[in-house]
Amino acid sequence: MTKKVLILFTELSSYILNCLTEAEKDNFEIHLIRYPINHEAPFEFIDEYPLKLYSRDDFKNVQTLRVFINKLDPNLILVSGWIDRGYLDALKDLSISSKKVLMLDTPWSSTIKQKIWKIIFKIKFLKLFDASWVPGYEQSEYAQHLGFDFNDIYDGIYSCDNKLFNKYYFENLESKTKVFPKKLLFIGRYIEIKGIKELWVNFVEIIEEFNLDWELWCVGTGDLWDKRMIHSSIKHFGFLQPEELKDVISQTGIYVLPSKYEPWGVSLHEMVSAGMPVLTSDNVGSCSSLVNNKRNGIVFSHSIKGDFKQKMYEIMQFSDKELSLMGEESVHLSKKFTIQDWVRTLNKIYD
Repeated sequence: MTKKVLILFTELSSYILNCLTEAEKDNFEIHLIRYPINHEAPFEFIDEYPLKLYSRDDFKNVQTLRVFINKLDPNLILVSGWIDRGYLDALKDLSISSKKVLMLDTPWSSTIKQKIWKIIFKIKFLKLFDASWVPGYEQSEYAQHLGFDFNDIYDGIYSCDNKLFNKYYFENLESKTKVFPKKLLFIGRYIEIKGIKELWVNFVEIIEEFNLDWELWCVGTGDLWDKRMIHSSIKHFGFLQPEELKDVISQTGIYVLPSKYEPWGVSLHEMVSAGMPVLTSDNVGSCSSLVNNKRNGIVFSHSIKGDFKQKMYEIMQFSDKELSLMGEESVHLSKKFTIQDWVRTLNKIYD
């Protein structure tokens, strides 16, 4: 029997598509409404995916969206957060009976804004949902504050294509074991909150102060592209499609994710799956699950002056053998989240 699911989503990405494509193999019929492609993350999507894609722009108001949902009559509706209030309003007064699940990736940080919102959510929106699906512990804590029962909270909402990135690890294992690449890698949007400006400054200060023969490779685009630091030891590649990352990963050694705020960070899962040691800020939501400090990487804090630079220099001082062992540990930790686990959880939620 076909299991019909509607997803009210925002920006679609390749790792979500991979999970959904795997779900289709398990007799799910996926319908997904998405936002236009973000110019800062212009993923190219082919038309061969079995799921049915719709544009958010096709639904001009709440009523047209509600009519669509009633006509589709899905057994399960997944809603990507609350940024689109039209999605939430469309769930009110439906003529069909569907299980409704809130997809939440924001960690609980006990801010005034969150404390106010949890009161509003409990009054206006909690009754619309039967459960919540989150990435990890910090997001589960937020879901509980919003009023969801612990037994109605599912984790593991994000997974990269772990098989693909594990494959990259084994393909590069021999060459990186012989000579570990003295190259740092950043993948992300060129915006302030990603900490990329601090990355550039700290890297250049370190290699010039200590006369180190390291490079920094940066993949991405965004508002800071025109203000990017130009230096002989920094390479800027612009945005690359997921399949284009293979060569970059094979030639780089340490992944750096210095975000000042990152609710989860699937790129961290991708790079530990590819067997890379990592340097990440403690503001990255997934680091608590995917980084074992001093075992497969180092965690730094933006709130401690000079900590980013100190930890970057520290990880660059490890020997080739130590960095290779860190990469091995990364692969081990990456198996906490898999696409197969994602589909199993979707089945649990559906049932």
